[in-house]
Amino acid sequence: MEQRSGPPRPLRFALGTFGDVDDNSRSDPADPAAHSRHYSWPPLPTGGARTPHAGPDALQRVIDGERHLSPGALTLGLQLTSVDDRAVTMTAEPAEWALNNGGTVHGGIVSGWVDSALGYATATVVEEGVVYSTLDLTVRYLRALRLDKTPAVIHAEVEHVGRSTCVVQAKVLDTDGRTCASASGVMMLFRP
Repeated sequence: MEQRSGPPRPLRFALGTFGDVDDNSRSDPADPAAHSRHYSWPPLPTGGARTPHAGPDALQRVIDGERHLSPGALTLGLQLTSVDDRAVTMTAEPAEWALNNGGTVHGGIVSGWVDSALGYATATVVEEGVVYSTLDLTVRYLRALRLDKTPAVIHAEVEHVGRSTCVVQAKVLDTDGRTCASASGVMMLFRP
């Protein structure tokens, strides 16, 4: 399968599917001087339209702006930047809101990025109708991630997919290409 990538595109949602979203506003405008952060997300689909992403084509529609990431992923500042066979790449550009008292990106934020990436990598190998959820997540923090070394790149790749679980490996890289965290996780698959 050929790799699909490209620059992040503005979100475009079909009216009646996800509601109105202002394409001209940033999803996470932060005001460092006021120490505030304001953002919005499209409402979740209702009824039969509420299905998890399944297959590389569904994820490509996220990159193309036709579908959206989860509200949690949007809250963490994630963007899906490429989809490949059994793998995804995401970027995250944290700001002061994501720092710990030591001045580096909080480990819980990094863990949230990895957890999201595990789910989107799992989406590359499941068919429509399969629901998935994190069963296990182990994150190893190898070096502190500083704001001046972001946006971070999160790469997640499916190592094994079975009937009821999917094993995924992930790495978080800084702008120098150095690994700041590595992770492994197991996603539980709920097949129809």
